[in-house]
Amino acid sequence: KARDTALEEAKNDESQGERELHEIESAALAAAIADAEAKKEEEALSEAESTFLAKVRALKFASQALAFTELFENSNASFRTMLMSSNSSDVTEALRFFVRAKHFGLPCAVTGTKKALALMWSNEANIQEEVLRAFIEVFVAEPGTEGKELLPENQIAQNLLDLVREANVSELASIE
Repeated sequence: KARDTALEEAKNDESQGERELHEIESAALAAAIADAEAKKEEEALSEAESTFLAKVRALKFASQALAFTELFENSNASFRTMLMSSNSSDVTEALRFFVRAKHFGLPCAVTGTKKALALMWSNEANIQEEVLRAFIEVFVAEPGTEGKELLPENQIAQNLLDLVREANVSELASIE
């Protein structure tokens, strides 16, 4: 028991050290970004400073994109819970979230929409319609076209094959 406790404490210390390192790296990055943005206001930048400024801007963009993607992916669990809500507006908003996630190419769009297929058996017509609309936008239509422009036939077929490959019996019945 003492060994397990010591191992757990060591693990916590290691994760604490990783968090501290991440905070230090984030602070250093923020300082570099602030310095680079202050430099851009000055007119005479050397070639090296201009290159550094461009790299810092690219890093800032990549960091923000990664943070956005992580936020989107981390909200997946909450929206999957909303799919099972008794409130139909919660369900429709969760479905719309998964459609938007598809527009950003996030894997949670497919898994969330797949879980929503069981809602085709709902007694509420608006939920059935929203599930069908989400299914079309995620698996059949070009992103952002609201189902008006279809993907190429081979892409639709591949999407459907990927969907049924890992589907359970309930999901297969809903897909039909």
